[in-house]
Amino acid sequence: MTSLTGRWRERWKRWLDRRIPPAPQVTLNHKSIFILPTRTGFLFTLLLIVLLLTAINYQNSLIYGLTFWLFSVSLAAMMFTFRNLSGLTLAAGRAYPCFAGDVIELPLRLTAAKKRYHEALLLGFPDNPSQLTDVDTAQTRTLALSFRTAKRGPLQAERLRLDSRFPLGLFNTWTWVKLDFNALVYPRPETVPFVFANGEQGDQLIGAPSTVSGQQDFQGLRNYQPGDSMRQIAWKQLARGKGLVSKDFDHDEGATCWLDWDVLAPQTTEVRLSRLCGWVLQAHQLGWRYGLRLPGKDIAPDHSDGHRDRCLEALALHGFDGGER
Repeated sequence: MTSLTGRWRERWKRWLDRRIPPAPQVTLNHKSIFILPTRTGFLFTLLLIVLLLTAINYQNSLIYGLTFWLFSVSLAAMMFTFRNLSGLTLAAGRAYPCFAGDVIELPLRLTAAKKRYHEALLLGFPDNPSQLTDVDTAQTRTLALSFRTAKRGPLQAERLRLDSRFPLGLFNTWTWVKLDFNALVYPRPETVPFVFANGEQGDQLIGAPSTVSGQQDFQGLRNYQPGDSMRQIAWKQLARGKGLVSKDFDHDEGATCWLDWDVLAPQTTEVRLSRLCGWVLQAHQLGWRYGLRLPGKDIAPDHSDGHRDRCLEALALHGFDGGER
C-alpha cells in the first residue's frame, strides 16, 4: 500500500511540474487554478436537490423560484471564488542564509491584477504555519513565509499552497506553485574540539590574536573593504564626514590555522561539513585567521565577516558545484 501511495505521489508531482512548472514568478490562470465544492457546498447542493424534488412533487412555483434563485447564487459564488485567484501574481524574493534544520523566512510578493481585489487568501507550505491576507487592486504585498529547512545547499522549498473560499465558502479554489527562492542553506554546525591541519587538537591556537578588546595593536586606518566587521569601522571618522574607513590591527601572521577536510577522515561527507561549519564559526568568534581546505578548493586564511560567509557558502555548495560528494 505504501509503494502504491508513493508511486501516486510521484505521478502527481510530475503532472504538476508539467502543468505548473517551477519559476521565480507565476501569474495564476485557468491552467494553474483548481476548484471544487467544499463540504458546505455539497450540503448546499443536497438542499437544492431536496427543494427541486419538493417543487416537482407539489408543483409549487414559489419553491421552484427559490430553488433556481439559490442555484444562480451558487453559480455566481463559483465564478467569484475562481476569479479571486485568477490574475494574481506570486513572485519569490531573496532570503537570508540559514543553517540546516532552522526555520527560514521566505519573502513572497503578491501583486493584484488590475481592477481586481483578492480577498481571504491563505498561503503556506505543507507542515508549516500559514498566513491569511488580502491584496487590494493593483497593490503589491510582501509576506514572509516560514519554511523549516532539512538539507544544506541551494534551498529547495516544497510547493506553496494558496487557498481561498471567498465569498460564500461554497467552493474552495487552490493552487500549488513551486517558486525558485534564491536562498542558501548552510550545513548544520557541530561543535567538537578542533583538529588542525598539522594534527594538533584542542581549542587553543598558539599565537592567536587576543579576543579581548584593547589587547591588539592598533596600526592605523585604511579604506573600508567589503567583509570588514562592524567593530572595525571607524565610526568617529564617519560621523565627521571623512568617509567610510576601517581600523587596522596587527594580527600575528603566525596565528593562522587551516580547517582541513582530510583531517576528518573517515567521517561521512555530511558529518565533515557539519564539523567544518562549526569550526568556521568558532574560529571566527575567537578572532583567528583561518583558512578552509575542501576537495578541489582552498580559501586563503583571513578573519573578516566576508571570509566567514565565503567559507560557509563553500561548505553549503560542496557537491553542488562539481565537487566530491
